[in-house]
Amino acid sequence: MIEIAEERKKRAGILASVLIIILIFVFIIYDIQIKDANIFWGLKQIITSQAVLITDFFVIGGVGASFLNASLIFLFNFTLVKLFGIKINGLVIASFFTVFGFSFFGKNILNILPFYLGGILYSIFDQLDFKDVFLPISFASALAPFVSEVAFTVDTHDTSYINALILGVIIGFIVTPLSKKMMDFHKGFNLYNLGFTAGILGAVITSILRLYKFNITPRSIISSEYDVFLRVICSFLFIILIIIGFYINNNSFKGFRNLLKDSGLKADYVEKYGLGLSLINMGIMGFVGILYVYTCGMTLNGPFLAGIFTIVGFSAYGKHFINTIPILLGVLLGKFGTNTSDFTIILSGLFGTALAPIAGVYGIHWGIIAGWLHIAVVQSTGIIHGGLNLYNNGFSAGIVAGFLLPIMDTTKTHFEKSRDRYLESRKELYDALKDVRSNKK
Repeated sequence: MIEIAEERKKRAGILASVLIIILIFVFIIYDIQIKDANIFWGLKQIITSQAVLITDFFVIGGVGASFLNASLIFLFNFTLVKLFGIKINGLVIASFFTVFGFSFFGKNILNILPFYLGGILYSIFDQLDFKDVFLPISFASALAPFVSEVAFTVDTHDTSYINALILGVIIGFIVTPLSKKMMDFHKGFNLYNLGFTAGILGAVITSILRLYKFNITPRSIISSEYDVFLRVICSFLFIILIIIGFYINNNSFKGFRNLLKDSGLKADYVEKYGLGLSLINMGIMGFVGILYVYTCGMTLNGPFLAGIFTIVGFSAYGKHFINTIPILLGVLLGKFGTNTSDFTIILSGLFGTALAPIAGVYGIHWGIIAGWLHIAVVQSTGIIHGGLNLYNNGFSAGIVAGFLLPIMDTTKTHFEKSRDRYLESRKELYDALKDVRSNKK
């Protein structure tokens, strides 16, 4: 028990250190911004803005305000984890970094709160500890744009804020039981199960809003001028993760090869391989994400940062470069012969790595096919929920995984049966030759 307690303290200490580093960067960036910039004014702009896809908070509130918003959300989730004694495992780390990443486009410290309130009410209703619903609730903030849309954009009036609060609470209340059922559809081959759940739920809510003539207008606000700042910040953070992981893992990379052999299916790397190797993997995968962006000839921005940090988070739960790169290659194939924009290719590739377990279990070729199919599907799913589900790629990945699974299983079974028949025929031939030789003697 003492060792378990110490391990938990170690994990909490690591995440606290990462948070401190992030907070330090907030004020560094604030100091180097233009003189008339105001970080708190920027935060207000972020909190009161429309958050529908795609709204880059770097444009809305500036770099300093965006990092302040992200840090506040990280601190909020970290406080809940400590308060309720939630064990920090791979999936919890994935939630931290995913929510943190999406704090640069879509989520703010205000529009996520109703979901947590709904989760608390559900835990009371179903007589559960809140720690048992924390993960689905934190991921369910994928639907945060609904709160902002109703509160600040859709026919705003005196009751808009109350309506937004009620809607967020309802979503937070029902998302936990709904997410459990959605897992059966893709069998865990979509790492972003809550993205798929949010897609279904978002489609239903959007349909209801449209029924009552609430107009939802998509956006495309994307920054391009902060690439150098973001590159330095991300590189520094990922190097820190690798160094800390190396130190925790007894100043070595021992065991990392075993992690790379893991399929990634329902794989908690923190539990299986330790926090040290998980942090090393997270840092390496962060650089893979950055390299992918630059390979496609674009610069870092809020949405890309969300994709990269989501990859980093889930590199503690299911992703490594062996099972991720085939997905990225498959998405890149979707560029050839089509008019798909580089932005879509990059964003879909970063988030499409939710399908990494397919490459890990069924092979590289199926990973490439999954990536290619993902870029095709994801461009059609956004219209279903009106851009109000931030995890649109998670929604698409769930559809792709659910579609491919029976095909892959059927193909795998066919080849296994063919191999067995071949081996059986070889055995019969060997036995026949053996009998002939025996008779000659």
